[in-house]
Amino acid sequence: MRISLACNWRMDLLHKLENNPESIKFLYDFYGTFDLSFTGTGRPFFLMAKRDRAEIEDFINKVHDLGLKFTWLWNGMCLGYHMFNQEEQTKALKELDWLSDLDVEYLTVADPYLAKFAKEYSPNLKLKVSVISEVNSLTRALEWEEIVGKEGVITLSIMLNRNFPVLKEIREKVDCDIELLTNDCCLNECPFRFFHYTECSHASQSYDKLDGYYNDWATIACQNQKAFRPKQIIMGKWIQPSDLDKYIDIGIDYFKISGRRYGTDWLYRALQSYSNKSHTGNLGEIFNGYSFVSDPLELAGNQFSEFSLRQEKMGVDADNQSIMLSVPDFNAQLKGDELSSLIENMPFKGEKCAEICGVSCFYCDNFVDRAYFVPSGESNATYRNYMKFLYDYLNKGEMFVPKEKRTLKPPKKEAEADTYFGVQWTPEAEEFLDETMFIVPESMQLAAKKGIGMTAERTAEKKQIDLVDKELIISITFQLVPQPFKHDFYDFCIEKGIDPHKYLNEDEIKSITSLPYGTEKMKKKAEEQGKRVEKNKIENKPTKKPKVILSMNTKEEWEAY
Repeated sequence: MRISLACNWRMDLLHKLENNPESIKFLYDFYGTFDLSFTGTGRPFFLMAKRDRAEIEDFINKVHDLGLKFTWLWNGMCLGYHMFNQEEQTKALKELDWLSDLDVEYLTVADPYLAKFAKEYSPNLKLKVSVISEVNSLTRALEWEEIVGKEGVITLSIMLNRNFPVLKEIREKVDCDIELLTNDCCLNECPFRFFHYTECSHASQSYDKLDGYYNDWATIACQNQKAFRPKQIIMGKWIQPSDLDKYIDIGIDYFKISGRRYGTDWLYRALQSYSNKSHTGNLGEIFNGYSFVSDPLELAGNQFSEFSLRQEKMGVDADNQSIMLSVPDFNAQLKGDELSSLIENMPFKGEKCAEICGVSCFYCDNFVDRAYFVPSGESNATYRNYMKFLYDYLNKGEMFVPKEKRTLKPPKKEAEADTYFGVQWTPEAEEFLDETMFIVPESMQLAAKKGIGMTAERTAEKKQIDLVDKELIISITFQLVPQPFKHDFYDFCIEKGIDPHKYLNEDEIKSITSLPYGTEKMKKKAEEQGKRVEKNKIENKPTKKPKVILSMNTKEEWEAY
């Protein structure tokens, strides 16, 4: 058995694996890419961790040191024809050279042209077909095999995950490797899926004219279905850890775990569960997209200030950030021990799910009452009502309407005027947050302050803390301050007599202190103290095997390449 694990670019994940050798027994490769890239990807930029090339090189080299492989992503669903743009192709060729220097083993593609393009210029790079390509039949699998070659990998459509006759036929007649995505909680035959991937592609492309703007309508539409029709959870095509042997028995032993947006603990838990072929408790803890997650601290990206700024640039009202970050937690439990017979007794061995599910077959309904448990309580009722509100809010376009003129109101009590969710602050906490805002550009200050403040109050609620204090604000600011200003905040804390070691591990400190400064004020102070100030970290660190990249600014140079 081999496992491909989502990459969150956090070194603490690799250290955790290194310190627990048994945890990587079945781990084969990591996969990841930039937050903003040439092709875009299946996630919007703000959910992804922002890393420069030097940091990515460190991570990939460490992956190789652990004896694991790495898969780079070029899996945007829609490139707006930019793959035929000379400037973007030039960047793509340079990126392929860089990947070659790093000894990256695989490249995941969703576009057949990009597959051919990459294979032409980097023949040693093995290709993976993305799940986004929706390979849902033997015919399509054979066609893709011709493109990627027998040494490639095809990640099949998740809609085939329970269709054992087709899975078996593909495995028997296709020579290249077959991979299945295990923990995606998308709806059965999801009508939003293609639109969602297209939307995410544009929201993670470095050249898109919308500059990463993103509105999560598809996720909200999907979560509404799950909130009000619980059987949709059972009907989804996820694979629980205890069922992996059923796939291994038909010759499929390569499994992908999604979750690039999540933190280290989440990814480690998912890896352990699938490696052990067992998960105790709530399967929702390892399923991606199980419910709507709005708490920035649970996510890897922490680029909410940049996200909010882009929204406001597109005319979205400033209050929209408050609305999107106010979704309450949903504590529904999916009990794996009640689902042991789900796959075993699937009608028609899962072959007709796309045709008759919910029409003439109601098999999955039988598992809802015994396997899916929604605790009674105000928070869960509020979650359902809030998801309905969000769906209507976006459908009516009210994100572009000033707060006082909207026809829809959030189904939550208005917090006191000086709080976000009704949790009071100590004067020291308020003063400290106000004081830190000098490190953020004026255009981002409102979004940054609001994002940090709202997250602080939500965290206080979860931990049952009565007050937001200075300690909590420092901890959250370290996590949420935009990356260009992390070094500034780090030095500011030291200046105030605050020890960063209380809030960060050594890897995080090393990463932050190697970043350039974002403000002239902190940069000048550092220079006065005799510190070496980096202007551009990427320029100061060579790749593992430096090579000369040809200039390709003219037609002649392009043809020479």
